[in-house]
Amino acid sequence: MFPNAEIHLTKADYDFWTNDANGNDQIKGMITAAQQSLRPHKDRMKFIEPGKEAVPGITALAAPGHTVGHVVFMLASEGKTLCNIADIAHHPVLIVERPTLEFAYDSDPKQGVATRIKIFDMLATDGIAMIGYHFPWPGIGHISKQGDGFRYYPEQIDMMPLSPKKG
Repeated sequence: MFPNAEIHLTKADYDFWTNDANGNDQIKGMITAAQQSLRPHKDRMKFIEPGKEAVPGITALAAPGHTVGHVVFMLASEGKTLCNIADIAHHPVLIVERPTLEFAYDSDPKQGVATRIKIFDMLATDGIAMIGYHFPWPGIGHISKQGDGFRYYPEQIDMMPLSPKKG
């Protein structure tokens, strides 16, 4: 559909998803689907490095656990920052408030827990907004420290339509 699109991912993730020997029983089907999607497009891929800008204003941060090369993205513009937390959390209450719960679909559940705690702590400490595509719409909010875990506070969305311009 987008013949000129570039695909940005880590080399470690490409290697993980395209290796038949990787993955536990929970994700074997996902490995097969990923191979069917990734292999035909290898010539359009740009391998990104954690800690560096993938494109101007978007920095990839290492977030291993879900996969070996998993990253979250920090988006910066006009003095504001937003973190796309990707697959470090799959539920806005259960996993956020109890971040030590292991997730069966992580390639390394223990590393996934350590990454989740590290990223959530950074977001809470630095007051960085986040977006989670596994969270209810619109998935934008903030994380704060709460006891042994964290808490997700969704942003309020203004649902008032814009008035048409007159004249």
